[in-house]
Amino acid sequence: MLNQGPGARASVSLVAALLLACAREAPERPNLVLILADDLGWADVGYQGSTFHRTPSLDALARDGLVFEQAYAASPVCTPARAALFTGCSPARLHVTAVYGENTPLDDLEERLERGTPGILVAPTVHERLPENAPTLAGALRERGYRTALIGKWHLAPAPRAAGFDVQIAASPAGRVASHFSPYGLPTLRDGPRGEYLTDRLTDEALRFLVENRERPFLLVLSHYAPHTPLEAPAELVEECRARADPRAGQRNPVYAAMIERLDASVGRVRAELERLGLAERTLLVFTSDNGAYEGRRRTSAAEPAPEPVTSNHPLRGGKGLLYEGGLRVPMIAWGGLVRRAGTCAVPVVGMDLCATLLALAGHAPLPASDGRDLTPLLAGTGTPAREALYFHFPHESFASAIRRGDEKLVYSWRRERSELYDLARDPGEEHDLAAERPERVAALERELFAWLDQVGAARPVRVPAVPGEPRR
Repeated sequence: MLNQGPGARASVSLVAALLLACAREAPERPNLVLILADDLGWADVGYQGSTFHRTPSLDALARDGLVFEQAYAASPVCTPARAALFTGCSPARLHVTAVYGENTPLDDLEERLERGTPGILVAPTVHERLPENAPTLAGALRERGYRTALIGKWHLAPAPRAAGFDVQIAASPAGRVASHFSPYGLPTLRDGPRGEYLTDRLTDEALRFLVENRERPFLLVLSHYAPHTPLEAPAELVEECRARADPRAGQRNPVYAAMIERLDASVGRVRAELERLGLAERTLLVFTSDNGAYEGRRRTSAAEPAPEPVTSNHPLRGGKGLLYEGGLRVPMIAWGGLVRRAGTCAVPVVGMDLCATLLALAGHAPLPASDGRDLTPLLAGTGTPAREALYFHFPHESFASAIRRGDEKLVYSWRRERSELYDLARDPGEEHDLAAERPERVAALERELFAWLDQVGAARPVRVPAVPGEPRR
């Protein structure tokens, strides 16, 4: 062994001290938790004005965290919104714009045009699944040593494990469960005792994951099937909600309210477990929904009695499946030690931003062709991400595309081949169409919207050509 003098030992001690100081200053890879509700509307939670739906855990999270008041889903329906969230790419760029299992096969457009009624609009051909080998949030984090888990709804293909998740529990390509009570009919979840409630069970699985992985960085996506249909909740809680329901209110469905209360309790349990394990200070928890709320079945004729509502998105217009605010706006809260600025944030954000943000916190660059923005400056209160506009494309069912630039929002109808224009600052309910009053703004925003559609290669709906000599129907 070499004989070290006092000077050498002092140098070694100094180097060791410097290394220790650097290790303490080096940021740890933070834990990342995303809790995703299914079809929960912007107006369905207490902190945003609901008086019927009781959400004490979310209200507390909102008080202690950062509330994004103008958060948007990337699509008004499940599959495209989730694809965008996990890849950071817009649904239009991915060509994943329809609900999984209900979209158009890629090879039958010509056949459908040939047999279609002249003048009828036909949805475009789109992908049935995520593109093969598409870079994903979970895959990128797994490469950086994260343990990754998806617990709950997937509604995409390929399977979660192929998309980078080490752990997959209760995942299925289907968009809904047979029942929210056991037996659930989920191939990747062992049924519990008869009557066990799925929201509670998924939370149990999430808490187990937290305990088992508390010593390493992790990504946990707790993706609830609630409050998506079928509307089911524990009977005792349903009766409590029924007792306080106002029959004149838009939000009065006791089963839906009970589902939200159980969902809210899940959020509270996850937060409490992070605090109990001492993980809260190095964790970012984000709560949001995949799209706006489904308000309920619409009348098919004036003679039909009005159906019982599922919920109301008021004061926003429309709901799931529409590009009005009620179909796109969602609750979003960020909480945990990585949130340096609590309060509210009025900057418009969109689902793709979560992918870019979580990757940035883990020290990873955005994924290729990412359309999302890194929101860490908003979490820290140090700045605002650069963004010119938000774009949306849903060429199915409602056949619409939209752009929001500043407070102006243009909604283009492919069926009617015309646009509506709204000033969201003065008219958040989109009641007053300004298109006729501001034709120059309509023309400018349409040009910008169509240029974006060209840029991302968006698949557009096609109108069946009229047969020469035949009247157009």
